[in-house]
Amino acid sequence: MKYTIKAKVIINPTEDLDKVLKALSNILDYDEIEIDDDYIVVTGGEGSLLRLKESLKKRRIRNTARKILMKELQDEVIIFKLSKQAAYAGIVNIIGEDLSALGEINVIIETDNVNSFINWIAPEIK
Repeated sequence: MKYTIKAKVIINPTEDLDKVLKALSNILDYDEIEIDDDYIVVTGGEGSLLRLKESLKKRRIRNTARKILMKELQDEVIIFKLSKQAAYAGIVNIIGEDLSALGEINVIIETDNVNSFINWIAPEIK
């Protein structure tokens, strides 16, 4: 199974760029970064989501994450959001909708096998 990720986060005028970068770095390992005046985009390949995967397991939220990811399928693409505030604290919080006035981290995953990817990152726990 192969996958690539792209995560985009808006930098609000009241936010510190270094803190937004820390939020991204706390949960994603990325290969490339693009910083603009009002947003950051990071991209990566296989291995970029290992910290996220481990956090889902450690926090015992794989089933919840799985449900959200299954709901957000679009062909070979999965789109979901991560809480920017939680990411800054080093906590993975996958959310289905915008919850914060500061915004979220928007993540797009392209994979050659969506079901295998979801089974890898958030296996069903019975």
